[in-house]
Amino acid sequence: MIKKIELTKKLIANSSSIFMCPICGSEMMINKFMSLFCRNRHNFDLSRQGYINMLLKQVKSDYDKKMFESRNMISKSGFFTPMLNLISNLILEETLKNKMVNSNILDAGCGEGSHLSRILMNLRENRSINFSGVGIDISKEGIRLASREYMNIIWCVADLSKIPLKNDQFDIVLNILSPANYGEFNRVLNNQGLLIKVVPGNNYLIELREILFKGTSKQFYLNNRVVQHFSDNFKIINKQPILYKVNLNNENIEHLIKMTPLVWNAEKEKLEEIIRTGIKNITVAFEVIVGKK
Repeated sequence: MIKKIELTKKLIANSSSIFMCPICGSEMMINKFMSLFCRNRHNFDLSRQGYINMLLKQVKSDYDKKMFESRNMISKSGFFTPMLNLISNLILEETLKNKMVNSNILDAGCGEGSHLSRILMNLRENRSINFSGVGIDISKEGIRLASREYMNIIWCVADLSKIPLKNDQFDIVLNILSPANYGEFNRVLNNQGLLIKVVPGNNYLIELREILFKGTSKQFYLNNRVVQHFSDNFKIINKQPILYKVNLNNENIEHLIKMTPLVWNAEKEKLEEIIRTGIKNITVAFEVIVGKK
């Protein structure tokens, strides 16, 4: 634990210049107690768990500790790996093309941190480029888990509508299966930066949808409006669908049920049917959208 905290202190000390006070917008500095503060004396402490909480008020969220723990277990099982590998390759291709030496990545809506951690692990295999990562999420439970599980990344509790980071600081903004704030993404991205957003594809978790919503408008997911909203704010330069199957055991089915908002309001009988059916394979479908200012 001491090593992890010391590493986090060093990361934040080296990156304190990227932060912006979410109250007054002033530049942030760091003191010997490892607190970020601005000239107007607004102060944000590094927690004992190794993250910074820059949320101005407590927010009630449906995303609780159990949900994030289940998502972390699903992520570790390899459920998201093909999608994360695709994103890693897109980022590496861009950084190599632009002959970059350093690349700053922000995961906006990072949840429990597994996506950003896996992407950075992939990217850091290329030692010619120094990749650094910041993950922010409005859920303290998600950020707590991220800071506990994944080192060498700055984790911050923050609101996407008021990101506490300066203008033009990032080469990449990730927005993976999370709400977006395109105005803020535009602000924190530099002029050559990329926004990479992941949305579900039409057949995402279709086996669950057929049990829960068969014969209704929810049986198939339509992402047209989300893609159009992206296009209204950023120029789409690449759009890649990805479709694959994942093998499930009984434990992973239960974690998947706890993880996905798809089943949160489902009837108890439907959930029992999913477990009783014993789905062995699940369809995973995403659309990876890449945009520029």
